[in-house]
Amino acid sequence: MNRADIYGGLTAALNDGPISTAYGRDINGKPTALLVIGDGARTLGISVGDSSLDTLDQLEAAVAELKAWALRQQQLKSLPEVA
Repeated sequence: MNRADIYGGLTAALNDGPISTAYGRDINGKPTALLVIGDGARTLGISVGDSSLDTLDQLEAAVAELKAWALRQQQLKSLPEVA
């Protein structure tokens, strides 16, 4: 079954990071891996420990798509305004 578990709806503003990874073990000793956005009390952790390589490839492709969008937005800002 393909699914993503979202515990409560949320929107997080990435702004300028920080972004990191964290590795460890859960309370049952199972290995865990997290994509961590933010720090301190403003941290969002996305567990990827149970993700397949295909799912991580999808994440990588989505980030590349978002980066391309941000680049286009920067390029549009640099164009002169027309009347």
